[in-house]
Amino acid sequence: MIMESSLTFMFAALLMVFSLFTSPTSGVTQETLASICSQTQNQEICEGILESDPGATSADLLGLSLISINLTMKQGRSNYDTFTKFMDNSTDTALKESFRNCVSLYNSIMEKLKVAYQLSEKKEYKSITQPGESQTLAYNCANGLPVDSPTDGISRDMIITCETSASVNQYIVGVSLK
Repeated sequence: MIMESSLTFMFAALLMVFSLFTSPTSGVTQETLASICSQTQNQEICEGILESDPGATSADLLGLSLISINLTMKQGRSNYDTFTKFMDNSTDTALKESFRNCVSLYNSIMEKLKVAYQLSEKKEYKSITQPGESQTLAYNCANGLPVDSPTDGISRDMIITCETSASVNQYIVGVSLK
């Protein structure tokens, strides 16, 4: 089960520390980031994710698409590596199988995100559905693990990062239709 309140507190604290050491976004405005992130479960975490990439401070909206997908790919790769280690080191057969399922799901996530990145490079934003699909796969992984799994935090991180990337691309499509 995903515990959003502890995640919200953790990311809010990180966001506050991060904001002390960064300048406001000069490429995509703070208002645009707020609009993008208002469509997510947690606006502050979403903004923190996007602002965590140094390139986001100078990126235009189209560059932000690539950045958001790249951040999602990095989180996915990190989670894949973690689930692989837990799978390899688990002695509990049922838990090992749950981790194996997550490794398989994250393989699919990484393939989907590569496609999303390629579509973003081609500026085919209307075709980018993979971050949302990846979010569903990350939920499936998280829901297949015990409630007290040591991977609960990284599962939440992936879900929110996918949601952030999906929101960036949905925003771009909405702006381009106006």
